[in-house]
Amino acid sequence: MKSFFVTMILFSFCAFTFTSINAQTLNKKTLVSDLNKTEDVTMSEQQKKDYESINNHLADDLVNVDKSDKSEKDRDKEIDKLFDKRDNDVDAIFGKDSKYDDTKKNLRKTSNKMRRKMKLTKLVL
Repeated sequence: MKSFFVTMILFSFCAFTFTSINAQTLNKKTLVSDLNKTEDVTMSEQQKKDYESINNHLADDLVNVDKSDKSEKDRDKEIDKLFDKRDNDVDAIFGKDSKYDDTKKNLRKTSNKMRRKMKLTKLVL
């Protein structure tokens, strides 16, 4: 009987955690702010301006995807496409110079974190 209650408590906790994760929301301003964080990344003013512009476009596109009536699977595919496009655009800012490899690596980490976060959240305006 005691194990039954422990199991029920554990099950309730897991269900609550799962619902909380899926019910997370993110607004466009927070999204852009998170995307524009560039700690440990050295950029010229022009690169920074281009980087922020790319992130603003991504946020606009993500809001549009979020407002659509697509299934979760289609929505996740669309999010992946948008982040892939963003990553390619960011790569174009820095070119193929090997001195930017570490910078690109750090920016990819941020991009991958945001991609996962976007799949688990619902945007609010």
